[in-house]
Amino acid sequence: MEYCVDVVTFEGHVNVRATHPTSLEVTKDDYLTPRGDCIIGIKSSKGASDLRQCLKDDLKRGGILLGIIITNSGLFDYFIAEGSERLTLKNTQKLIVRKSHYVDDSTIGLRSNKSSRDLDRALVEALKRGEKGYLVLVTSGSKISQELSTLPILPLELH
Repeated sequence: MEYCVDVVTFEGHVNVRATHPTSLEVTKDDYLTPRGDCIIGIKSSKGASDLRQCLKDDLKRGGILLGIIITNSGLFDYFIAEGSERLTLKNTQKLIVRKSHYVDDSTIGLRSNKSSRDLDRALVEALKRGEKGYLVLVTSGSKISQELSTLPILPLELH
């Protein structure tokens, strides 16, 4: 099985709330209002269109996406989502992972097992303090089976 890895850097912000029930977003914007409740980071190094080509190819084939969010202080959480043939990955400003099947040009993963609301709250607090974050994205070129896609992922603790 082949894998592709990409890293997106971003900064936390005092207005990070991470309370959205169905999505998780990182944006290149340099500001965040309290209304952006799905946004976990700003000043992102990449939007959906900037991801490595191998990652985009895997996602467009419906491959598996593993995302790992890490802060400077070593706190982390992760999620699993699915790619789709419907993804365009053309947005230059942001990338979004969704629990739903909704697709727009910023969507990089669907049927995620987590949204911003589900993230470890210690990690969210670190992002609220403005810590730097790293979104490590890993894809596998093979499609996820229907049975595996419904398994819950248990959070890892690193404190």
